[in-house]
Amino acid sequence: MLSPIIVPGLAHAEDPPLDTGMIPSPVTLLPDGDPQSLVVLLSDAPGWQDTDQKEAERLQANGAIVVGIDTPKYIASLSADKGDCIYTVSDIEALGRQLQRKAGNANFLPPVVAGRGEGGALALAILAQTPKATIGQTLALDPEAGIPLTKQFCTPAEKKVVGDRMIYGLTAGDLPDPATVLFSPSATPEARAHVTDLVASHPDIDQRDIDADTSKAFSDTIDELVAATNAAETPLGLPLTILDATPSRDTMAVIFSGDGGWRDLDSQVGTNLQAAGIPVVGVDSLRYFWSKKTPEQTSGDLATIIHTYEKRWKVKHVMLIGYSFGADILPAAYNGLPDKLKSRVSLVSLLALSHEADYEVSVSGWLGSGGSGGADPLTEVARIDPALVQCMYGTDEDDDACKDLVGGPIETIGIKGGHHFDGDYPALAKRILDGLEKRTSR
Repeated sequence: MLSPIIVPGLAHAEDPPLDTGMIPSPVTLLPDGDPQSLVVLLSDAPGWQDTDQKEAERLQANGAIVVGIDTPKYIASLSADKGDCIYTVSDIEALGRQLQRKAGNANFLPPVVAGRGEGGALALAILAQTPKATIGQTLALDPEAGIPLTKQFCTPAEKKVVGDRMIYGLTAGDLPDPATVLFSPSATPEARAHVTDLVASHPDIDQRDIDADTSKAFSDTIDELVAATNAAETPLGLPLTILDATPSRDTMAVIFSGDGGWRDLDSQVGTNLQAAGIPVVGVDSLRYFWSKKTPEQTSGDLATIIHTYEKRWKVKHVMLIGYSFGADILPAAYNGLPDKLKSRVSLVSLLALSHEADYEVSVSGWLGSGGSGGADPLTEVARIDPALVQCMYGTDEDDDACKDLVGGPIETIGIKGGHHFDGDYPALAKRILDGLEKRTSR
C-alpha cells in the first residue's frame, strides 16, 4: 500500500510515495528540525480523531517523526491478509525507516508504539510478536483485553479467542522492549484482569493508575518514554550488545549483524556461542551503518572493540563473524586492522555473503530490492589467508557469493535453506565452533 508523505508546509511533488505495507493511509508527520524521536500512534475504536491529530502535531512540534494509524481501518486491512498468520512489525519497521531517511536524521531512532483503548490492545498484541532490538518502547492506555481480529498474529505466545476478539499473552523470556500500561478509572475489569495476567509472567511491565485526565497522562508518558529511549547509553559510544561469558577457549567473538539489526539469527547465534564459553560483542549494523561509514572507520571501530574486550575477558584469540550485510563489510574491516590485531584473529566466518558491500543501510535493502551497488566483498576475501575463512550459504540461495568459492582453498559450507538457513541457529553456531576448533587445534 502506498501513501503520500504529509509534511505541513514542506510537501514536495517529487517525493516518492511511501510503501506502507498493510497500513491504510497513515498520517505521517516530519518535524521542521532534526528528528528527536519516532512515535507510532494507534487510535481507539472510533478511528483517527481530533484528539489523535492534536497529539500527533504536539509530538511533531517537539521534534518527533509521527506515524498515525487508524486502528479499525488497520484491523480491517489485516483481516484481508492471505498469509498463514499476520506479522505487523514489518509494517511499522519499514514505514519508520523510510520516514527517517526522508527526514535525514543522522542516528537511527527506534519507534515508540503508543495506543489508546483498542489501539492499546493492538500495541500489546504487537509486543507479543516483536523481535528484540526492534521497538524502543510500548505504551497502552486503557487497553481492551484483546483485538477484534481472530486471524492469528505470527507469535508463539499464548492466544485465545473470546467472542470476536483474540486475546494475546506474551512470549516467554524477557520483554522485547519496555512496556508501560496506564489505567484510568474508566478501564474495564476485563482489561485489568488481562494485564494482571501479563504482569504475572512479565513483572517488568510498568503498570500505572492515572486520574481521569487521560490525554495529559498519555502525552506525559510518551514524553517520558521518548526521553528514556534517547538517554540509553551504549558501550564505547557504539551500538553494541555485550554477551559476557567465562572464556573456555581463550577466544572472544565479534558479530556484525544483518541490516535488520541485532536480532533473530545474529542474537541467537551469539547466545549459543556465549553458552559455549565464547564471550560475544554484537554490532548492530542497522544502527551502526545508519549513517554512512568508510571501510577505514569500520576497521578503526573494530580495532577499538577488540582492544577493549580482549583485555576485559583476558583472551588472546578473536573470531569475526558477519551475517548478510555484516558479512559483506567484514572482509574489508579485517583487512584494515593493524597486523598485530590480525594475528589474533583465528576465524573469519561469513554467513550469507553477497556481491555488494554497502557502508550505509538502504531503503531498497529493507524492501527486498538489493543494495546500492557497492564493491564486491570477494575482492577483499581474496586478500585474506584462505585458511582463516569460513563461508556458509543457504543451498536455496542462487546468488550467494560463497557459492563462487566452492572448490577453492576457502572452507565453504552449504546448509539447507535460504537466507536465514531455515532458522536452525544452534546448528549454525555449532558449525562456527567446529570451524574455530579446527583452526585453533592445529
